[in-house]
Amino acid sequence: MIFRDNDVTRLRSIGLFSRMSEAHFRKLARAASLRRFPARALLFREGERPRVLYTLIDGAVELFSQHHERRCTIAVLRSVKPCVLTSIMQDRNPMSARTLEQSELLTVPARLIHEMIETDPGFTAAASHELARDCRDVTEDFKTERLTTAIERLASWMLRAEAEAGGTGQFAIPYDKRTLASVLGMAPANLSRNLAALARAGLVVRGRRVVLNDRAALAARGGVELAPAE
Repeated sequence: MIFRDNDVTRLRSIGLFSRMSEAHFRKLARAASLRRFPARALLFREGERPRVLYTLIDGAVELFSQHHERRCTIAVLRSVKPCVLTSIMQDRNPMSARTLEQSELLTVPARLIHEMIETDPGFTAAASHELARDCRDVTEDFKTERLTTAIERLASWMLRAEAEAGGTGQFAIPYDKRTLASVLGMAPANLSRNLAALARAGLVVRGRRVVLNDRAALAARGGVELAPAE
């Protein structure tokens, strides 16, 4: 598709594509497509060979893995970000992906990504930085799951989500509770028990609406050090 001027500007602002040569960028703009997907649309399956690189522009994407009846959420993407760049590098999807809500994604043919990695130093450098950030995020998530209890992870997540929502003391959980439980590495039943336990720390949850009545008490349960008030 041919991008409009504002689409081209938005494409150039994505970190992965910001440092490539002008010639390769024009080629990218001709080959790429902006597509809208409904909620719960499957983007790709684990183990398949990737045909395109998806980059989230707007909405939310869940990265997950499944083994028989067991399923775990690897990550939830909610900011502008390529979806599993490593799948293009390895020519295999290491996990599956689906939208959690109506989402807009940029698609770029995998063959073009391979070509740019081999011929465009600016793009190769940007891809290396993206892969390094992904590795850091996976490492941090692994340490959090191994070194903290389920209730600590939940309390910490609630505080972080409230801060990202503007620090007003209330926010909406951006996905269903089963997905939240999977993100935090716990069963849905354990999530319910931990939410009930955190009620003693002033946490109120009704559906997806959350109210934090005592951030200090919640931080104490999560082992989180709050920033001093200004």
